[in-house]
Amino acid sequence: MAKLIIFNFKMAPASLIEAREIFEIFNKFSKKIKSNKLVVAPPSVYLSEAKEKIGDKCFLGAQNVFWFNRYSMTGEISPKMLKSLKAQYVIIGHSERREYLKETDAMVNAKIKACLKDNLKPVLCVGEKERRDKDSASSISVKKILFEQLNHALQGLQIKKPSDLIIAYEPVWAIGSGKPQDLKEVEKIIALIRFWVARRFSEKLAKNLPIIYGGSINAQNILSFLDLKEGAGVLVGGASTNKNELIKILKKL
Repeated sequence: MAKLIIFNFKMAPASLIEAREIFEIFNKFSKKIKSNKLVVAPPSVYLSEAKEKIGDKCFLGAQNVFWFNRYSMTGEISPKMLKSLKAQYVIIGHSERREYLKETDAMVNAKIKACLKDNLKPVLCVGEKERRDKDSASSISVKKILFEQLNHALQGLQIKKPSDLIIAYEPVWAIGSGKPQDLKEVEKIIALIRFWVARRFSEKLAKNLPIIYGGSINAQNILSFLDLKEGAGVLVGGASTNKNELIKILKKL
């Protein structure tokens, strides 16, 4: 089965010229990658350029969306705007937005509902802040955090098809640290999330729902995380706009 690889550019690069250079890298390598599904999620100001430069070789994703199509909300982006640019995926609930922009559980829930209504695929980010030395999946506190995030984010929703939602397990402590979560722990936590999905929705959905890992993914470890039996792919952060690291990643793929 093809694995999903989402490249989250975050607030980078600093200029359109640099963005074009990165899009050219994707354009060059993506046509040679047959066995994986690539999603490019640049800042909104570069979405049109990404669509033009990369074309159909990669899927287009956004880093944010507002929860209404018609509303006086300066600076926000509506689902219909993203649809008009052929975006298909939206990263929602990322820990950086939760922390720095005070994005609440209610906002995350509203954004997921808006995506589903307009046939955009939400990529829901969940993860704990504190690192445990071992056995995070058995930690009552980690379970509580993950289950609460999932409960709030998916409250009032009926997810019927695995293609409607992606869950990204991103432990906050691993993001940008250069120290990703242990592979075995990731397997356990993905299984834990599937357990929650089975109880909340159905066993069938839990078995097939795409659950990916994010947090310090780079060229050295990406293949190991893609090989995880329980995982459906990865969410790449900082390496997405580091040209040398990106080339190494794409060559490995």
